[in-house]
Amino acid sequence: MKLKSVFIRFFKSFNFDSLRKSHQDFKPKPWDSYGADLYPYIRIPIDSEITTIVGANESGKSHLLRAIKKGITGSGFSQRDLCRYSPFFNVERGKECWPHIGLEWNNVTDDEAHKLHDQLTGAPSQFGSFMMFRESPEKLTFYFPKEETFETIEILGQDACEFGREILPQPFEIKSDVALPSSVPLTWLADPETYRAAFASRKFRSTLMNAVADVANGWPASQQEFSTSAPSIFSKLNPHFREDGELRRVEEIEVSETSLQLARSLLVGIANVDPSRLNELSEAIADGEDGYANALVKSINLMLANNLNFPKWWVQDRDFSLRITPREMDLVFTIQDRTGTEYTFGERSSGLKYFLSYLIQSRSRQRSKERAEILLMDEPDAYLSAEAQQDLLKIFDDFARPETDVAPIQVVFVTHSPFLIDKNHADRIRVLEKGKGLVGTRAIRDVSHNHYEPLRSAFGAFVGETAFIGACNLLVEGTADQILLSGAARLTRLSPTSSESETLNLNRLVIVPAGSASQIPYMLYLIRGRDSDKPPVLALLDSDKEGDRVAKLMRKDDPKFRRLIRRDFVLQLGEIEFEKVKKGNVLEIEDLIPVPLAIAAANQFLEELTQYMDSSPCKLKEDDLVSDTSKELQLFDKLNSAAKKRSLHLDKIGFARSVVQQCKNSDNSSVLSDQVDLFLNRMRQLFKVINKKRLEAELDSRKERVGSLVERTVKGFIRDHSDNATKERTLDCLGNIETALDDTIEADAIRVSLNTLKRDFHLDENVHEFVRDYSVFKEKLLSLKDEYALSKIGIEAQN
Repeated sequence: MKLKSVFIRFFKSFNFDSLRKSHQDFKPKPWDSYGADLYPYIRIPIDSEITTIVGANESGKSHLLRAIKKGITGSGFSQRDLCRYSPFFNVERGKECWPHIGLEWNNVTDDEAHKLHDQLTGAPSQFGSFMMFRESPEKLTFYFPKEETFETIEILGQDACEFGREILPQPFEIKSDVALPSSVPLTWLADPETYRAAFASRKFRSTLMNAVADVANGWPASQQEFSTSAPSIFSKLNPHFREDGELRRVEEIEVSETSLQLARSLLVGIANVDPSRLNELSEAIADGEDGYANALVKSINLMLANNLNFPKWWVQDRDFSLRITPREMDLVFTIQDRTGTEYTFGERSSGLKYFLSYLIQSRSRQRSKERAEILLMDEPDAYLSAEAQQDLLKIFDDFARPETDVAPIQVVFVTHSPFLIDKNHADRIRVLEKGKGLVGTRAIRDVSHNHYEPLRSAFGAFVGETAFIGACNLLVEGTADQILLSGAARLTRLSPTSSESETLNLNRLVIVPAGSASQIPYMLYLIRGRDSDKPPVLALLDSDKEGDRVAKLMRKDDPKFRRLIRRDFVLQLGEIEFEKVKKGNVLEIEDLIPVPLAIAAANQFLEELTQYMDSSPCKLKEDDLVSDTSKELQLFDKLNSAAKKRSLHLDKIGFARSVVQQCKNSDNSSVLSDQVDLFLNRMRQLFKVINKKRLEAELDSRKERVGSLVERTVKGFIRDHSDNATKERTLDCLGNIETALDDTIEADAIRVSLNTLKRDFHLDENVHEFVRDYSVFKEKLLSLKDEYALSKIGIEAQN
């Protein structure tokens, strides 16, 4: 079964849904009543795979996670959780009130329904969904759909407290505050039950052993002398022990039991290392059998690399590897990156350690075969960089849609970060907002349909469409273009027959509305004209008069624009071929919408509009579009002209939203299904063109980035060593360049040239000597940034 909705009332920051209660169309459900009045629950829909909870500080995000856990397990209910501005918060005897939590379940399997039927007297024998509401620790009410009503069953007492613990999906958490330790004792790995966790810190053991050695230097020769020396011995060892004889836990050298367990999960659980072999490794190190110990370590590292497969998840560095290195009594975790350099954890960022922690906890999780599971995670972005957060989305996706035959796990997580928003699935976003006064926390509806507007307040910044978040940016004229492109991208992504080239990855491509065609050059300057690092950019323009003018401006042979954008990265809709459309007839993106679909979307918008106006609804027909022959109009203008004849105005943004909504609501039985398919097929053709240019733009950007990095390093070196330099200084410069290179083809070409320089100028020999033919060396050094382009020309010439 899957969690479909969470209902909350009088819990923490959630009071009740006063806005729904005051709405003129409010129709109460059986569970909305309490006492003699109505207090509608606040409902938060939960996605069947992954749900992202966002909101400003203190908006109730963490409260939602706690509500899910308490609602499922029935444990942890406390009157301390009662909303303090609830009308029932009081201390009067006999009038106590508890927080109320409801859960709606669907996709109930036959086996789950059978188990629930056996445990719940009066429950139907077959059902696919049900609801349960806990209004106190000892009161649980069930609602089973029955035609237009609900069949109600109530259980009380201890049965209510313990109900469903073996049937309902099990909530669990990935701890976001536990990092993988830098090292772990071999003896603890082999037998954690008998090893004292305080000894896990290498620094602690070192200070303790130094104290013991100090005591041993003056060890008494007899028992009588020992009695006399006991006070001084005690004073030397005492700082490491408490009054009760337990080891003192010094904060700066403490290693938590949870961190140690994480290390054991990695080696014994994920890498599948036999604990007895760890004992053998410990004994081999103690006996000085280095050859055997090294062979064991090599085998462990191989199993670690194969079973953890870290580069699959950490895409920032495909050559990254996690290794173990023996150090006396410990295994030390080290990291080797694409430069081939090995680092300890203390030399790398906290983000890497915590990302490893999340990955280990997720991979070592033993998924239940008997019952479904729900992962709850609170602010996993706390320690992670923007790129690492994008990698974390892959871990969540593996929980929800595993590649193997293990059972999928629902994921619900809370975040403050725009980088953990999966824009390919905006329908998974739930925004919580803290209302004024007694309103409390409420859920914002239709976030993805409202141009991400609520997210701006939730994050405190304009996110989701900024030009500086994505790996590549697509400049479009207006917000309506953005809505149609992103909406069609999500719809095509849902189709099992769509390839990656036929949709847009909205986590990698940020669609940026400029406001108009004339504003695109300025937006281009903001993105690429001010900094040395220039993100890749494409521009998509209409083929109307203004779009032609701006496209011509951006494509002309002007160094100012050549520096900002390649002329073939300026796209125009009229230059692209589309299904069942004569080339050149598409002047703007709305022209890709088939007429019946456009009319349905326009009517939907106008119907919503007239609800708030003193006018009757109007229905446009296809005949209305051909009646105006006075001038040549595009599809949207024709629709708007027809609406104006009825004293209405068709808003372009509202129309775009209605088009996307019509596509979402369509299915195979819909009269518009063929028109929706035609529209999405046209968008796929557009996406293919955009994706082809995106890959080229990203390649160009990498070349620029690598070239700029090399150029800055080389110019700095030549400025400091204009006349000559020692080979040692020169090697330092080349080493700095090599360390900064990434794993792209462009960087590989530069690496080859670096090795050629070292060989041709004998830089590794007599490093204290000056470089010979220094002027020639400087020329070759300055040309490094162009090596990729030169090598590519050479390869193409050979072919």
